[in-house]
Amino acid sequence: MTTRDYNDCVKKYSDDLYRFALRYTGDGDASKDCVQDCFVALWEHRDELAAEGIKGWMMRTLYRRLVDRHRHLLVEREAQANLIEQQKQYDQHHNFELHDAMQQALNQLPDIQRQLVLLKDLEGYSYDEMAQLTGLNEQQVPVYLFRARKKMRELLTPIQKSTI
Repeated sequence: MTTRDYNDCVKKYSDDLYRFALRYTGDGDASKDCVQDCFVALWEHRDELAAEGIKGWMMRTLYRRLVDRHRHLLVEREAQANLIEQQKQYDQHHNFELHDAMQQALNQLPDIQRQLVLLKDLEGYSYDEMAQLTGLNEQQVPVYLFRARKKMRELLTPIQKSTI
């Protein structure tokens, strides 16, 4: 096949190949890429091929390229799904570690501070409700709560640094 024969093939068959690829993929850019790969293969095999029968060879080559692309996309999607699943498992494990660390930090607080943190942060009680439940006055509740949160921050800082 001469260069002129090759150029004639490009002119004659590029539209037909593109339409076929577009129907197969539904993606214009991917179709153009596959047709381009097909013409690259034709150029690489130009010395082995005769000018007659080229369209059939091109269609088979394009079809194989489209199938390869489809398989590659399936493998990519599966790999992506596996990565997402691994990330979820990591996040779950990380959340368990964080939960354990929070529980350990809470257990290191004095009883009254632990009660206040649990009442405020987990149960959502107001300061006056917390004062009634614990026997503290309303001015003591925010002070004790501030000290409890500060202590928890100190206890959790090394854990946060190790997980980053």
